[in-house]
This record gives sequence, structure tokens and C-alpha cells, in this order.
Amino acid sequence: MSDMSYPTKEKSQFMNVQGGEKKVMKKILSVALSTAMAFSMFASVAFGETAKATPQQAFDALAAKGILNGYPDGQAHLEKDLTRAEFAKIVTKLFGLTEVTGKLSYKDKGYTATNWAVPYIEAVTAANLMQGKDTVKGLFDYNGKVTVEEVAAVLFRALKLEQPTTTDNSASVWAKGYAQAVINAGLVAQTTNFKANATRSLVVETAYAVDQMSVKPTLTVASAEAVSPTKVVVTFSDKTTADVELTTALVAGVETTINFKHLEKDYTAKVTLQAPKVVSATAPNAKQVVVKFNRAIDVDTLAESSKVIDGVVKVTKVGSKDDEVSNAYVTFSADNTEATITLPGVKALKGNYTVVVSDAVKTTAGEAIPAFTTLLTVADTVAPTVASVTSSAKATTKDVYVTFSEPVKTTGIVAYVNGSAASTTVQNDTYTEFKLSGVTLDSGKTYDVSLLNVTDFAGNVATPNPIKTTVTVVSDVAAPVIKSVTAVSDKFIEVEFDKNVDRASLVGNVRLLNAVGESQGTFSVITTANGKKFTLQSPLSSFPSTGTFTGSVVFGATVKDTLGNTLGTASSQAITFTKDTVAPTVTGVTYTTSGSVKGIKLTFSEDVVNSGVGSVVLINNKTGQSTSIANTTSGSGKSFILTAVNVEAGEYTVRLPEGLFKDKSFSANKLAATVLTVTIGSATTDGDAPVLFNNGIVINDSAKAAVTDAVYGDATVTVDLKDASGLNTASVLEINSYTLDDKALPAGSYVTIQTLTDAGVVTTYSSSPKFARATIHIPSSSVTETKADYKFVVNGVTDTSGNPIEAVSKTGKLTSRTSPVFNSAVVSSGNSYELILGFSKEVTVLPESDLQFFINNDAITSNIINPDYYTITKIVNGSDKGKWSVTFSKKAIDSSAALADTLDLNSNNVNRIIVKIAGPTTVTAHDADGNVLTDGTEISAK
Repeated sequence: MSDMSYPTKEKSQFMNVQGGEKKVMKKILSVALSTAMAFSMFASVAFGETAKATPQQAFDALAAKGILNGYPDGQAHLEKDLTRAEFAKIVTKLFGLTEVTGKLSYKDKGYTATNWAVPYIEAVTAANLMQGKDTVKGLFDYNGKVTVEEVAAVLFRALKLEQPTTTDNSASVWAKGYAQAVINAGLVAQTTNFKANATRSLVVETAYAVDQMSVKPTLTVASAEAVSPTKVVVTFSDKTTADVELTTALVAGVETTINFKHLEKDYTAKVTLQAPKVVSATAPNAKQVVVKFNRAIDVDTLAESSKVIDGVVKVTKVGSKDDEVSNAYVTFSADNTEATITLPGVKALKGNYTVVVSDAVKTTAGEAIPAFTTLLTVADTVAPTVASVTSSAKATTKDVYVTFSEPVKTTGIVAYVNGSAASTTVQNDTYTEFKLSGVTLDSGKTYDVSLLNVTDFAGNVATPNPIKTTVTVVSDVAAPVIKSVTAVSDKFIEVEFDKNVDRASLVGNVRLLNAVGESQGTFSVITTANGKKFTLQSPLSSFPSTGTFTGSVVFGATVKDTLGNTLGTASSQAITFTKDTVAPTVTGVTYTTSGSVKGIKLTFSEDVVNSGVGSVVLINNKTGQSTSIANTTSGSGKSFILTAVNVEAGEYTVRLPEGLFKDKSFSANKLAATVLTVTIGSATTDGDAPVLFNNGIVINDSAKAAVTDAVYGDATVTVDLKDASGLNTASVLEINSYTLDDKALPAGSYVTIQTLTDAGVVTTYSSSPKFARATIHIPSSSVTETKADYKFVVNGVTDTSGNPIEAVSKTGKLTSRTSPVFNSAVVSSGNSYELILGFSKEVTVLPESDLQFFINNDAITSNIINPDYYTITKIVNGSDKGKWSVTFSKKAIDSSAALADTLDLNSNNVNRIIVKIAGPTTVTAHDADGNVLTDGTEISAK
């Protein structure tokens, strides 16, 4: 592969700037004073002469370190002025100051312990970098704007710059020296209006220059992962990442060396493109399932109109046939490697589920991803928390937006804003964002917010209850910005704004002009709701014979965002339409029975319409019988269902005639004659799913005949399975295809498989057998309790077509296989003549020969020849029930004492007591199940 420069994009994975104030300042000062060349570089960053980073790139880098934050709409808004509170946070993060809590140095209204800015304001105050605006009244003025000269003064103090002898700048008299110092340091341009408010852009560029003063370690490549054939994500030694776009596609399974540039330096990395697969399916809460892929996927193969395509992903509770994610909402990660599926309505997950991802999902490169099956256990015990509380307004608003850490129930929440009741309305299909409405709030002010009875779908209630927080209404007076206008066919354009725009303001307010400025009419707004992206239909009634239309799209001055900010002036965007001559194609075909409509579902490469003519021919691939069905459909856009299907279950060839569907272009390009294959009839009704046969499920306890037998071995369960089309052996060998007592199999469990005949006799191994016996081996150490009703469930086995077995179970006895362990020996607190022996589980038989006692280092013996020096008795009542009691005769340590006298174990002549499990012969002490006591254990009781 040739050495070339690849475009890269930084990810938000920088390490936070940390450390003491003095240490960081000293480091920055050292570099600032000793590296004159660096200043010229920083000046180029600030002044844009030969900039190494744009303001947005500088913002992204600082935001990744936590030094800066964007606005609630996700934008940097570099054009806005910076408040004193925001600047205090930047200074705190930039110079590694320690945030100060529990202290309130100022008397501003709203300056309380819950105010987000307080720890930062107190930090810069303690470091003598910033002070209040009104020292008499004790006010910091945290919502006031910070000026450029104030920024200069803070940087002067923080960097300990030298006071210049001459000045030439626009700053006030008191600040001229500070301003000249930062000018000389190359941090701010000499032509800057120092008396003006500091914009976020200016502070970002200056802060980035200061941040870059610290000496950067040499970066090395830590790892490289191919997320698609043409995209590699490289992670560096400082944990930053870069996206490398390749001009030559990687070949799966072949290690390839790539060469690329990052921050103006050349790097080399080795990478191997792994075969596409499903990495995992997890449930972060009771309402959502996250499916992770190792490659970016074509989202249209998994979702349609933000809903899971029927049958592509199934989540089925063990013992049930219902697909929990039917008609579920789905969102995708920015890199399209994760799909987060949110169950619809009031559905929630609890217990064990089989997750099946079909092989219909494809990567962005068109590669099929193998089918995936796993067992998912859901037990959500974590209560929801508030992730963010935001509000923005041009002047006033009645809306506050609350985002939670997970989906929460839409009913039951009681909300108060500024002490008054507010209504709550869910804002998204993930049930994570709610709007609190009804209380008039002023821009720039901070208000109390209280939320009572916030409950997730597992029933966990947020604590404390109520949740109490605050919200500061951010002033937003900026006009919406048109980010892009793109022709998506010869009839439609897609428009994207930087913020949510009022759809109604677009209606009749967007015109199309030709190349000489003549109006061709207004666009129709296809999108139905407010948002950032809109689809508009061209007003052209015909398309030029040249095959190209060049003109402009003009947005009226009254186009406005949802806060009422208008464009202010008409905005024109160039546009070129090219005649669409590409016919639509069928990208997917399935048989669907979900919802009220069933039939053959067709997915197309683009939006189409039903031509209304022609018929579809179905040919039964088994019998050869041909059936014509009417061209009646349900659906729109890219998806239609042929509803006139009334044939028996089986595999069919589907023949679609030319022109059955057309796209929406001026040419009305026809679908070409298409031949497809589809299986009609679901897995739950056509008899193709795996089932039990022969012996079914057999739970093998293998109990010992006597205590003297060898220790128990592993418990085993055998499962005899069959399927007409062949079993998926990977799913049979997967331990997550089975559960024990409604839990995942214990760690260390494994599965082996044998091929059987239809009579249940073991035969030659087959990779996809129609009859097989799975033997599930459960480690002996994990069976800690004897029960007659252990429940074993088979729920994740599939056939080679991906059809899952309907969950089956059986109960049976398993005997505890864990040996008791001697774990305590203490003198009784209520009777100093008694030594209490404890074990990890109840010991039913404890011969004297298995015990050794030492008092004052002398061995105490007791047998049928010598006098009885001690007595062992099992305790059958009280708090020590199940333990064993030992009493000693005084004669055990004093030959002159009477045998009948009992030894006081707390007396002065008893200095040490040791108990050991060991006898002259094999230990035979055991529990009720015959598990022999572990020998060799020694405990000091005193």
C-alpha cells in the first residue's frame, strides 16, 4: 500500500488535565518563557495565518479534555459571548486547579452549593486568578460577560508573564500592560478590541494555544482496528483516536500495513480486517437491548423508519413464543456498529431471553453478517438518575428538558419548576427525554427543579425521591444556520440546519430559482415534524431535456428555529439536479406475519410507488405449482408488503414483472423483472424448529453408593435433539443455550455433542446432524445444594436456518458435591467449659478419630484404651444448631485431677488450644450427602 495522507478525525477520548495549580503553572511558565518559537506557532493558531487547527478543531480538542462544553444542541457556538462563570470553568480545567466545594465567597442571587459554576469560581478565587466584579457587595457577576482585557489579565497572572515596558493596544488603562503581555506572547492579536466581550471563538483559540504550551510526549500507535474494509480506527499511546480512511479496501483475514498522517506526522500500523459478526447482545436496563457488531452495518438492513424490521432481531422470553422487540424503536451509534432497541409501550424485560439476530443484516460494504443467537439474562436493579437538565430561550420559555440515564415510565412523575407544578411529556421513543412545561422562565436565570417518583420500567425508583436539581436558562438569540442542501434525486432535496427548525416556517417559504434567477415555484415540505433535517420536493413539473438543472434554493428571511429566531435575511444555496435514470432494485424479501398485515415484504433501494398493474407469480419450489397473486400492497417509501398471499407454507420462487413498482423520479424508472426466493410460513408453525426426541432431557445425579466411594464427579445433563434440516452445532455447543434454575450455567460448564441415528444410537459425527445428543457438564464444585427439583431449560438451540427451539425444561435431583470445611473453633461465650466447632456446611458424622486437639502444645488423646479426656456432641438446638461441642476433662492436662472434673477453657492454666482435622486413618467425617470433610485444616481456638 502506498504511503499517503489519510483524513483523520479526533474522538473524544483525551485524558483530562489534572494536577496541582503550582505544578501545572510552573510547567506552562517554563515552556512559555523558554520556547520563543512556540509563541510564533501559537500566534499562527490564534491569528489564522498558517493555522495548524481550526477554531472548531481546537474546540473539539479542548472539549475532549473536559476544558470546554458545547451547548445543549450539541454545537460549539463559537460566535457567542462567554460568561464569567464559563470562563472560570475553562481557567480551572486549563490550569489544573482543584475545584473548591463547601465554600460560598460571593453573594450573587443563585450562588448556592447546587450551582454548577460555584466549584470553579471558588477555585479561580482561591488561586487569585479572578475576583468579584463588586467587592463592596460581594458579587462575582457569574452570568455577566467576560471581556477580552479580563481574559488577558487572568492569563497574565496564570502564566506569570512579564510586564512590557511599552504598550500599543485598545485595552483600558488598567489592563494595557496585561493586554500587551499576551500580545507579545502570541496569544491574542494586537488588533483585537480588548474592551469588547470575549467570544467563545477567541477564548477557544487562546486556550488551545496555552494548552499546547505543555510538552507533548511522542505519540505511538497503541492499536488499530478495521471497522470496515476502508476505515481503520487507530488508538494512540495517549488514548486519543483517529479515523483513517483507506483508498484501497482491506481483504478480510489478511494482515495489511497501512501508512497515514496524524497531526502532521507519519505513522504506520498493521491491521487485519476481521470477518463481520455480531459481537454481543446486552440489556443495559429492562427496556433496551443493545446489539453490537464488529463492523459498521447498513442500517437499512436492520431498521425501517426507525423500527426493527420484522424478524431481523428477535428477543423471546424463555418459554414464550412472543417477540418482545416486534415494532420496537431502534437507534444507531455514530459509527453504526451498535443498535439500541427500545421495547415499545409498557413492555419490559425480566428473566431469561433468547436473542436471535438473523443473517439479513449486512455491513456498509454489503457483506452478510452470520446469524447470531445468545441467551440474555435481564435483572435490572439499578435506579435511574438524571443525566442532564437543560433549557434555552430567546427571552422567555416554558420548557425544561430532562434527560435520564435510562428509559423511565411516562406516568407517575410529579414535576415542579421554580416551586410550581409542571406537566411532563416524553420527547423521544427511547423514553429518556422529558419536557417539563407550564412555568415561565427568563433567559439567563437559574431555577430549582424537583422530580418525584421517577421510576424505570423494572420498578426501580430514583433516589433521593424527589430528585432536586437546578437549571440555568441559556440565552439563544442566534439565527438558525443552513448546514447543507443536497439533491437526493431529481425531485427531492435534503436540508440540514444546525438546530431544530419550525416546520411551518418552511411551508411556502423555500423557492427554487433557475440559473438566471427566475422563480420556478416553492418546494413542498415532505417531513412532518420539527427537526434539523427536512426533505423537500421540487416544484418542477418536468425535467430539462439536457438531463441537468442548475439553480439555487432560496430560504425566506422568516424561516425560524423553534425558539423563534429567524434567518433575518433570505439565504440562497446553489443546487444542481441530475436526471435520475437508475431503476430501483429489491434489497430484501421476507415473509412477515407481524401486526395486522401479513404477506411477502419487499424492501427497495429507494422510495417507490406501486404501479397498480401486473401480478406476481409464486412457484412452489417443492411441487412446481404456480400461483398468480394480485398486485395489492400495503406500505410506502422503501417498504411494501404483497398482501394477496394465500398459499401453503414452503419455499417459493417469487417472480416480479417489470414495472410492478416505479421510483419517484421524473423518469419514473421501472423495477426490472426480478426473481427472488422466500420461505412462506413462520418457524413456529412450519415445524422446522428443533425439538426433543428419544430420551429428551436426562439429569444425571450419579450418587455415591457409600461414603467410602470416590468423591462425586461433575453432574451431567443429556439432551437429545432433532431437526429435519439439521442442527446448528455452534448453538448446541453454546453454554448460553441452557439454564439451570433460571440462571446461566455455572462457570466452568461445557458442552459436548454426539451424532445419533433416528433411533437414538450414537453414530458417525456430522457437522450439522439431524439427530444429536448434547451432554452438558456441570462442575462438581458448583453444585452446592441438594435439591430434587433443579430446573434445567433448553432455550437457545437453533437449526441451520436460524429457527430457535421452543424452550423446553425438566426438573430433577442433583446432590451437593462440595465437601464441608472446618472453619471455626471458639470457646463458647456462654459456657467456658465448652469448645464450639463450626463447619462450612452441616457435618452429620464426626468420628473422634478424625480430630486432633492440642492444649498448651500437648496432644490430647482419647480412645477405648485410655480414659476419655474429651467428649464430642452434636448441637441440635439454639443458635449453634448443626455445630459440634467439645468438653475436656481436667485430667487431660493435670494427671492428678479427677476424670469427672470438666476443664475450664478460660482458666489461667489453659494458654493455647489447637484443633486439627486429621486422624490416623482416612478421614470419614461427612455431610448428609456423603461429602467427606476436607482434612489437614488446623485452627487455633485460643
